[in-house]
Amino acid sequence: MDAFEAIRKRRAVRNYTDRPIDDAVLDKVLRHALVAPTGSGAQAWSLMVVRDAGKRRAIADLIIDGGATYFGIMRPAKEGTSPEEHQAWAKGYAEQILPTYRVAPAWVVGLLVPRGNYPERMREGGHIDDLISLAFAFENLMVAARAEGLGTVPTTAFQRFEKDRLREILGVPADVDPAIVTPLGYPPEFPKGLPPALQRNYRTWKSLVHDDSYGNTRE
Repeated sequence: MDAFEAIRKRRAVRNYTDRPIDDAVLDKVLRHALVAPTGSGAQAWSLMVVRDAGKRRAIADLIIDGGATYFGIMRPAKEGTSPEEHQAWAKGYAEQILPTYRVAPAWVVGLLVPRGNYPERMREGGHIDDLISLAFAFENLMVAARAEGLGTVPTTAFQRFEKDRLREILGVPADVDPAIVTPLGYPPEFPKGLPPALQRNYRTWKSLVHDDSYGNTRE
């Protein structure tokens, strides 16, 4: 699969089998992730690969719990539903759509690692540069994974509610941010197209390309 096809066919995969990943395939994906651009050459990142069964289960539980919190906040409650009922629905929904996270053979955690390479007046913007660089690496990882038949789903919000709990599971120090995570594994099949809810609202690529001045879109 060439790069263009891998980009087109990359999808958010939320359904995994327990099929193991060959070490050579995993190393290939990781190495290609880490050739991404990195602001000021800082490489203010690390990728943690989690294959220990107990830790994988703990991460999956944390992400599913975080998904329940996220859905409870982001999805509107049905009319006449109490906050407690709505949160119970959100918990059930997370368990319904994410249960195979517990059997995915690996997790990859994108760590933002401070390198102390920015002077004071560049520190705030430098932090943003480092976070963007980590995102570049993760995009590489997701495309490389798809080329090898592996599924991913970039997750930035679900763990946000319990970063300290995730740090404890991983043995990560307080100044290192587990900013993005994904299960990594083989899906029963890859999703095709967009879910109906997204199809209704998704903008076309032409509507998002502006030529020479804002508002002059190709659509």
